[in-house]
Amino acid sequence: MLTPGAEGWRPLYRAFRADVAAHARLFAAAYAARTIAVIAIVLAPWPMKILIDHVLTGRTPRALGPLPMPHSPFEVAALLTAAFFAVALVGVAMNAVEKNLSALLRERMTFELRDRLLAHLLTLPPTLRTKHRSGELVLRLVDDTDLFVRVITKTAPQVFQHALTLTGTLAMMVWVDPRIALAGCIWLPLVVLVLRRDARRLWTASRQKRMREGDVCGLAQEVVRGMAVIQASGTERATRRRFRDVNQQRVSAGRHETAVAVSLERTMQIVQAAAMAMTTLGGAWLVLRAQLTIGDLALLTAYVAQLFKPVEKLNDLAETTGRGLAGGERLLRVLDLRPAVVDAPGGAMLREVGGVLELRDVWFQYADREHAVLRGVNLRLVPGELAVLIGPSGAGKSTIFHLIVRLFDPSSGTVMLDDRPLPSIALRSLRAQFAVLSQDTHLFAGTLREALTDGTATDAELWTALGLVALDEFVRGLPHRLDTPIGEDALNLSGGQRRRLALARAFLLKRPILLLDEPLANIDAESANVILEALDRLRTTQTCFAVTHEQTLAARADRLYRIENGQLHEVLGRRRFTRKRA
Repeated sequence: MLTPGAEGWRPLYRAFRADVAAHARLFAAAYAARTIAVIAIVLAPWPMKILIDHVLTGRTPRALGPLPMPHSPFEVAALLTAAFFAVALVGVAMNAVEKNLSALLRERMTFELRDRLLAHLLTLPPTLRTKHRSGELVLRLVDDTDLFVRVITKTAPQVFQHALTLTGTLAMMVWVDPRIALAGCIWLPLVVLVLRRDARRLWTASRQKRMREGDVCGLAQEVVRGMAVIQASGTERATRRRFRDVNQQRVSAGRHETAVAVSLERTMQIVQAAAMAMTTLGGAWLVLRAQLTIGDLALLTAYVAQLFKPVEKLNDLAETTGRGLAGGERLLRVLDLRPAVVDAPGGAMLREVGGVLELRDVWFQYADREHAVLRGVNLRLVPGELAVLIGPSGAGKSTIFHLIVRLFDPSSGTVMLDDRPLPSIALRSLRAQFAVLSQDTHLFAGTLREALTDGTATDAELWTALGLVALDEFVRGLPHRLDTPIGEDALNLSGGQRRRLALARAFLLKRPILLLDEPLANIDAESANVILEALDRLRTTQTCFAVTHEQTLAARADRLYRIENGQLHEVLGRRRFTRKRA
């Protein structure tokens, strides 16, 4: 009743059961602790019932009849109080154990699921962002994993606890007096009907709200990334208006979710009040007719209140479950996205790489386009040469890059590395052969040292790489030198400095093939000259392949190619570029 139905659970169960099974022992321990805590809850009112009946009426309690009991009422009261305290202690201890175990499970599973989702995202093609905003994907990775794991590690155990409490309480009520049990429980079918109606509405409202939150997050990230352009173009008002419109849709969805939740809560409270009233009236009538003790009435009244405590929680549980399962559905949609390429069984791990790359009669067509982007492309790249590719935008230059690093496979034809077809090489091993300098320089926030290396390079190697791109003097002049903080994408550096830093990072990778996508675009003349000088050194030992619109770089090519209408033509055959000396 708290879920969208069995059909909504099945795909989630199939997708995530292995994640749960990996922690089966912890789950078993947590559920065992909850079971003991429920037993303590069900037994808790009994000392009070016995105390009322024995002390107030002087009768020997039926439950204690076979046991040797002290004669003083005060001694009995002390004994029963101690029993009540002991039961309460057990309940408290088991609750604490369960919460610690559930918290441990929640943290571990959130960590593992986020790692799994990120690993999957990193296998998907670069066209992913044409259909999915980066902000939405971040929300899936961070927020939805947390919501879904909470359903598994917190909400589901709570449902188990409430169901067990409900069953145990009903059993005790029937044992004490079936008539009062019937009076208190006659309302439960109505509760079930209300829940079947309103819980589904709440589920739908929660899903709509999360969808709108994804829209807000996606647009917010776009606004933050484009702040400079928005300010320079004077479109702040239009941007705020668009953000307000999207945010207003989220507000409306949130208000609707709250309205449904309040309606469900109000109904539950009315039903609980009616059940309490009927139980109290019926119990009082039986006490007056000497068919029920005062202690029994107190016990049954406590049980009715306890019976509806789980019902009171169903509102929150329905909301949390709805949000969490909706998050799980979104995670499933991301995990269902298929990589464009996969590792072939038994893919080779490369040891020594010569660096000879070939495209042989390569054709390629994107799934969402009518015509092929590449048509019969032949290209051979060898070490010691700088090959440069020019051509109009959209002609297929970036596609050739993507095929070389195997982000896609050709529709037909073959891409080879040292006479090995790329699909026969393990992806991890293949991509470890490339150092890539992209047009959109991507650097993580952190320090300059962290931007340059993953910790494998020595300080001497870092300074050598910085010297290669003429950044060593600049970095030495910074207050913290290599440990100077840089912001997201190193926006506290100039465009030229970022590009040079990225080239230094590529140099530190010490890989046999260097791929450059518009390395001179949107940078100052000084940085362009530094990069060209660095390439003159690197081209002597590495396979270098660059895509550019810049004639300065094209003029330095050993081989120059042009692509147009999906076909590749060699403009300049092999020649040796000789750097002009002053």
